[in-house]
Amino acid sequence: MASRKRARTYSVQPFHGESLPQPAPPARPPRHKRPPETGPDRADRRLGTLMLPLRLFLGATLIYAGLVKLIDPSFLDPNAAGSLASQLHGFARDSPLAPLINAIGIPFAGQIGLLIALGELAVGLGALTGMGAKAAAWGGFVISILFWLAASWAIKPFFYGPDLPYAVGWLTLALVGDGGRYVLRGATFENLFRRLGGQRQRTAETWSEDRRAATETIVLGAAALVLAAIALQRPGWLRDLLGGSATPGSGVTGGSGDANPSASPEPASSAVPSAGPSSMPSGSTIGTLASLAADGSATFTVPSSGDPGILVKLANGSIVAFDATCTHAGCPVQWVAADRALECPCQGAAFD
Repeated sequence: MASRKRARTYSVQPFHGESLPQPAPPARPPRHKRPPETGPDRADRRLGTLMLPLRLFLGATLIYAGLVKLIDPSFLDPNAAGSLASQLHGFARDSPLAPLINAIGIPFAGQIGLLIALGELAVGLGALTGMGAKAAAWGGFVISILFWLAASWAIKPFFYGPDLPYAVGWLTLALVGDGGRYVLRGATFENLFRRLGGQRQRTAETWSEDRRAATETIVLGAAALVLAAIALQRPGWLRDLLGGSATPGSGVTGGSGDANPSASPEPASSAVPSAGPSSMPSGSTIGTLASLAADGSATFTVPSSGDPGILVKLANGSIVAFDATCTHAGCPVQWVAADRALECPCQGAAFD
């Protein structure tokens, strides 16, 4: 019968002053770090960051312009003073787009005004959120160019007009882009729809670029319609937020502007004397005292140029006549009895 041998065990004791080696800690799984951006991607994102102030300014300005147009009840009313229709009559005298304005703009002023406001809201939202960024930038460029050709064309020198600088700003944003910085892209909606639909295995490739662009366009259009519906209801809080009942102009600034009391329209004729057989002057008759409205003003057509004119009764009782064309924006000014000034509805300038 074979005998079994028991294995001997030995213990290892360290020498005096020495320690046994400790086992190495378990290795941690590697962290997934975002690879550093290099080359064109880094340059695009940097340019996108630099474009952020321009995006915020242009986007917020166009949203403001669209809302101010819609909360003003006179802008879309063709029979109201300061409406888009009355402004287009003034633009048609000097604009290179005069045939188009007379054929389409004036007859359909209400519809075109609503379309302009909706376009401004959609473009402004696109610039702020980054949805359809390229299309929004080009849309802002087209709107500004149209305003320049229609409303600012008669302004001399050209750098006094506000619309051409806006066109250059939109063109810069369209060419440079946003670099993907602080944007709300179609991928965001893809993730939202995937979670709502419970499709966890859906890949990014199934969400095509065309589908993303279509989704962004639908979202922008819906958001613009919602804002327009709110503005057309003219809630008091929105009117107070946007500066009361300011009359919007045709430019992208929505009718906001600094008063300019130092400028004044060109006089159309001398003071109109009181009626009487011995004081009747020679020349063309532009109005009578009976034609003055309750606020002490009346409109007429300047015989020599065909420009719109305005009669104003001053505090001393004399009557003066002015060419009513604003020297800045080319719009016909209006007499505001409360302010004792001629005010331009397009860019807010006031003439004393």
